[in-house]
Amino acid sequence: MEYMSLICDILDNKSFRRLAEYHQHLGTSRLQHSIHVSYLAWKLARLCSADEVCAARAGLLHDFCLYDFHAPDKHCEFIKHPFKAAENTQRYFFISEKEYAAIVSHMFPAGPMPTSAAGWLITIADKICAVQEFWTGFVTLLRSNVYLHQIQEVSAAA
Repeated sequence: MEYMSLICDILDNKSFRRLAEYHQHLGTSRLQHSIHVSYLAWKLARLCSADEVCAARAGLLHDFCLYDFHAPDKHCEFIKHPFKAAENTQRYFFISEKEYAAIVSHMFPAGPMPTSAAGWLITIADKICAVQEFWTGFVTLLRSNVYLHQIQEVSAAA
């Protein structure tokens, strides 16, 4: 199946789209991160002949929490948020037990071990995307600071 046909109902959901309001990794919203993870997990599932539907849908919903993970009172979210995302997902969408398990296990080894190939692919895709998003954000910050420093030097010399 084609990717968009698997996830269009989720992307059309007004509450899900609110993930755009939350920061995830340096310069990346939680919505962008979720789409990155979902698409990569889906591509990997196609390559591995794993469950593409589960990879795409659970990958998209793996961080479906409508609050700021970075707030001071949310310091344990690293471990808790997969369970909250799975519960929140059940409020808005019908998901299979396999999709629920994949969402809950996406933070392995800081949580339960994935029980399906799609669960493993989401876990792996989440780590790959997080590293890429942090790296891209870090490089962007470095470049902006270098340019800012150069501008300050030029204006100080003038």
